[in-house]
Amino acid sequence: MTKIACVIVTFNRKALLAEAIESVLTQPEAPEYVFVIDNASTDGTEAFIQQQFDFDDQHLVYVRCQQNLGGSAGFATGIRLALQTDCDWISISDDDAIVTQPQQGVFSGSVLLPNGHHDAMHREMITNSQTLTVKPIAEADYAQDFKYDIFSFVGILMSRGIVERIGLPEQDYFIRFDDFEYALRARKYGQFLNVHDALVLHKTTYTRTAIAPWKEYYVMRNRLASLFKHRGQTRVTRWYARRFLARKLFAILLFRDRWGQAGPLIKAYVQGYRDGWHDRLGRNQDYLP
Repeated sequence: MTKIACVIVTFNRKALLAEAIESVLTQPEAPEYVFVIDNASTDGTEAFIQQQFDFDDQHLVYVRCQQNLGGSAGFATGIRLALQTDCDWISISDDDAIVTQPQQGVFSGSVLLPNGHHDAMHREMITNSQTLTVKPIAEADYAQDFKYDIFSFVGILMSRGIVERIGLPEQDYFIRFDDFEYALRARKYGQFLNVHDALVLHKTTYTRTAIAPWKEYYVMRNRLASLFKHRGQTRVTRWYARRFLARKLFAILLFRDRWGQAGPLIKAYVQGYRDGWHDRLGRNQDYLP
């Protein structure tokens, strides 16, 4: 019998977490193991979840981290624990991803927003192999199964064999692009298959216009770090890094809602650029939630 271990990483979203756990446990073919990794939540997540579910069950495991080390370390912790079981597949998701259809042993499901539209940022194709530039899968393509190049950690099902070959996610990324970098490693073994009628409801409040300087620091740093890791520091990648910084800085002028944060955003982008260029990773005390 095929066995699945589910990894869910959470931070201060106890109600959504409870819904995510419930959606996993009530699947027709529920996972044999569920690992909930709590990144030191301060909203009473532990007490709330312990009341809702039986964590004395050896197949339902709650792990509370001593401090918030970010999603990257959270996913690495959960995957490491999953590999200690006899599972054949590992399911990876945030705490706001609600499984609404059976996963059926596939690589990924279609990610839906509460408004019914597909969340395009979670399944992407590489358009430039030198700079690792990507574009989202078109809405029309979700009408059928499709193969793609880059996933996010929302509704992903990976075989144990691939995970053992590529290792754990980059723990020192903290947040942002840890899933992008992990997908690049996994892609060495072939493209990923998205099954259109396997659905994941993503109850996110994030939008591309709602940005915060501390998050943008990791966007800049980790995007460059992942590029240099997989493509090296060449003339092309160095040019792309400079262009990426220029585009981020120009966007501050372009969008009026960013003018009030111009100073902190410029500082975050420049520091992220420097740290990414020199591969200075880890939890940066100047950029925390």
